[in-house]
Amino acid sequence: MDKDIEYYVRLPWRVVIEPEQQDDGSVIYLASHPEFDGVLGAGETPEAALSDLQAARRSMIEALFAKGYPVPEPALAVH
Repeated sequence: MDKDIEYYVRLPWRVVIEPEQQDDGSVIYLASHPEFDGVLGAGETPEAALSDLQAARRSMIEALFAKGYPVPEPALAVH
């Protein structure tokens, strides 16, 4: 089976969402995948941060594919 973009997008990526206080006292949420360096999402709610992270993940995977670079997989991915 060839691994396409959808294969990588659907893998069971671990997600970490953390609040971050801004200089003005407001709080935003940052979402990341520990195994996928540089892929981050941000939002005013955890749900918004997760949605942004999902879009960022897809964009990063598409960019890696376009350049012919390998795409990492989560440590616990089931094949």
